Amino acid sequence: MKITLQRVIWCLLVNSFVTVLAIYFQHALWIPMVASILFSMGLFYIFTRTKLVFLHLFVIYIICILAESTTLFFVNKLSLPPIIHGILIVVLIAFVLVFYKKYLFQYKEPLRISRHSQLLLLLITSITFFVFYALIFIPMEQGDIQISSANLVALFVYFFIMIGLTTILLRTISKENRLNQQMIEQQQFTQYMQALEQVNREMQTFRHDYANILLTLRGYIEQEDLAGLQKYFNEHISREEQRSLFKNKMFSQLENLKMIELKGLIATKLLFADESHIPMTIEIPETIQDIAMNRIHLSRIIGILLDNAIEASTSLKNPKIHLAFITMPNKVVMIIENRTTLDTINSKKLFEEKTSTKGENRGFGLFNVRKILSNYANVTLNTRIENHSFIHEMTIDGRDFGEGSNL
Repeated sequence: MKITLQRVIWCLLVNSFVTVLAIYFQHALWIPMVASILFSMGLFYIFTRTKLVFLHLFVIYIICILAESTTLFFVNKLSLPPIIHGILIVVLIAFVLVFYKKYLFQYKEPLRISRHSQLLLLLITSITFFVFYALIFIPMEQGDIQISSANLVALFVYFFIMIGLTTILLRTISKENRLNQQMIEQQQFTQYMQALEQVNREMQTFRHDYANILLTLRGYIEQEDLAGLQKYFNEHISREEQRSLFKNKMFSQLENLKMIELKGLIATKLLFADESHIPMTIEIPETIQDIAMNRIHLSRIIGILLDNAIEASTSLKNPKIHLAFITMPNKVVMIIENRTTLDTINSKKLFEEKTSTKGENRGFGLFNVRKILSNYANVTLNTRIENHSFIHEMTIDGRDFGEGSNL
């Protein structure tokens, strides 16, 4: 998440409000704590629009409680001044959060966590939080601020048990995600092969019927109707042959794209556009082995943008869609372009939820694109209209694999 002045100000306001509550409710610490949890979760959910923010904040609060109890134990044992108590809390929290972030980054592929698993993770962390609160803050409110070594050891044992259970759950989810991704790759490979077979069948059918097609020219030749022969040849024979050759050429362009997931997706969209009588060209001049982005996320974005382009082209008289992958030093530029009747558009508003140029109850596709790209610091998307062409230009920097390679 990018740090901005506005976000820092909002966080300071929330912390100031919680601090005031803590001063007024010194003997009922649950009030400022609940307020802190609710306001923080609401604020960071607005910042990120990600449900997992609730899980992360619960973990952070558990870390804070552990840091508080640990420092309080040593401060009481060593009779340290209060300022040392505060410094130790901040240092310990920062130290543990660094390890927490590293723990998340061991999952290099984004985890697609089901709603059931999300609820289970949230249940584990919330139970841990309330157990910690019951063991520490309730005795503190009753005047017993002493924390025994046995109590502290019990807290850490419970905490590490929860970490172990969570790790097992996350690794199970990670394995399921890998299996699902392999299934998706297999399906997309099958789609690509089916698309190739369809193009080959069309070429073979045309060549098989070529002799019969030539016989249809006999009538024009016998009547010496040169104008009719030329018209028939251009409108029927030549057009059908060019259509088959064009699709064959487009599929040959896909050979430069070595990512089978994208090949299957693009081949399917190409055939769908052809069935809708929408010309679609593909340009991949150089071989592309990989792109610095999660392939499932990249497939989702390309699928959404191509679906939008095809749908927008169905109502045009002279539609055309162009897809290009241009390689540059340390980066790949993907361009999706389709003709439009619009002159200008508010690209910022276009990516908001339920905003669409195609009517009501639409606009979730581009909102999902923005949500996916918010996890990648190495990807920029430039959407604009030039000369009645709607253009999406996405630049993927290969030197940075983004910030979205964790939960």
